Amino acid sequence: MSARRPPSWSSFRKVKASSFAESGSLFGEGGAGREALTVSAFVARLNAAFRSSFPGSWVKGEAGEWRVWSSGHAYFSLKDDAATLPAVMWADDVRRLKFRVEAGMELLAFGRPNFYPPSGKLSFVVSQLEPAGVGALQVAFEQLKAKLQAEGLFAVERKRPLPLLPARIGLVTSRHGAAVRDVLKVLSLRFPNAHVTIYPVAVQGAGAPAEIARAVRSFSDRLAADVVIVARGGGSKEDLAAFNDEEVVRAVAASSIPTISAVGHEVDVTLTDLAADVRAATPSQAAELVVGRREELERLFVTAERRLQTGIRTRLGEAGAELSSLAASGAFAGFPAVLARRRLEADGAARRLTSAVRQLPAVLGERLGHFEGRLLGWPGRAALGFRRESAFREERHLVDRMREVTTRAGERLGLAAGRLSALDPLKILSRGYAVAYKGSDPVPLTDPAGLAPGDPLRVRLAHGEVDATIVATRNFEYEGGRRGDETEEP
Repeated sequence: MSARRPPSWSSFRKVKASSFAESGSLFGEGGAGREALTVSAFVARLNAAFRSSFPGSWVKGEAGEWRVWSSGHAYFSLKDDAATLPAVMWADDVRRLKFRVEAGMELLAFGRPNFYPPSGKLSFVVSQLEPAGVGALQVAFEQLKAKLQAEGLFAVERKRPLPLLPARIGLVTSRHGAAVRDVLKVLSLRFPNAHVTIYPVAVQGAGAPAEIARAVRSFSDRLAADVVIVARGGGSKEDLAAFNDEEVVRAVAASSIPTISAVGHEVDVTLTDLAADVRAATPSQAAELVVGRREELERLFVTAERRLQTGIRTRLGEAGAELSSLAASGAFAGFPAVLARRRLEADGAARRLTSAVRQLPAVLGERLGHFEGRLLGWPGRAALGFRRESAFREERHLVDRMREVTTRAGERLGLAAGRLSALDPLKILSRGYAVAYKGSDPVPLTDPAGLAPGDPLRVRLAHGEVDATIVATRNFEYEGGRRGDETEEP
């Protein structure tokens, strides 16, 4: 809007009859011998009369087709039920518009009439234009909102959750505004060691949108924070206009870092609020949202611990039930007895081996004493060397015998362990074998007799069970350790 106050309708001056007293020189009275004006001079006087009689006027009318030429000038018309007024708006004035003109829109236009000499057309040259009954900022807000909403920038599925406890917090706001003080105060109370990076910007004025968008993009491009707060205090719609700017809204929507918008008061809703991941009613609330209280975090840990303990107890109960069910299965019915018997055999072999090893020193000592007595009773010193060699040979024989006994006992123990392992049903199943049951019968099947096509089968494998249905049965006759002819029952 121009600073100059446009004249009201009541200030319009009617063209006085006396103003046309000079019409004899302007329009002439006709007749021979009088000097005639050129067309250019006539048009110049006509425009001078327009400027003196209509220095500026507000005209209300419905917009006709709005056309902007490559030069940036806009050509349109204003009309009502009885008349149409061609209008033009120069490029500089078009660029200052805060809304998009659409055909059929009710407009208030301020300008002056002008007769354009080259085309010989009268036009209304408009310098200011605004919607009738609605402010230009509100119209621009609604138009941009509809455009960005159609592009999906406000979609709920685009919203990202805030980090639980961000290590770095970015703050885009005025260095001297109340918003920065409110945010820092809340953060210092909740988490005194919070790391905050402030990017100072202008929050209103012509250069504010570019600064705010640049700050948001800087945090996003450098990943300099875990969450970014865009904030300013309350104000009028004109004061908050920077946060309805398309460049700012797109920067917030495109940020790779979760964003919180805290602009104005609770009742103020800007397009930046709609594009951000989270909208806070005030800057203080934004600070409360970005970091939870310590006791809240501790409560989350306690809840998670209880949930984990409950899950472990539940899983142990399920595992115990599975083990009991497995132990009650028919395939393992005789396994505990076999296991106990083999364990007794292994224990007996271990005891015998231990006893034999413990008796070896006494046996060797006894035999050495015996040979020593015989050596002392040997007549003559001549046979001493022979007896000593014989004793050494006997000693080596006893040592070899002890090793042989130990080796045999170990072999017997290994054989018993191997037999015990070979009888383990799970190892048999792991080699590709399976145990089959008829329906819920706990006794394993060894013969197809009594089975018919269609009967249900339950097959126990190494890592689970399979339910099946009999299609056909075959009997195998074994003779001399080899399978004979097969017989098949339909």
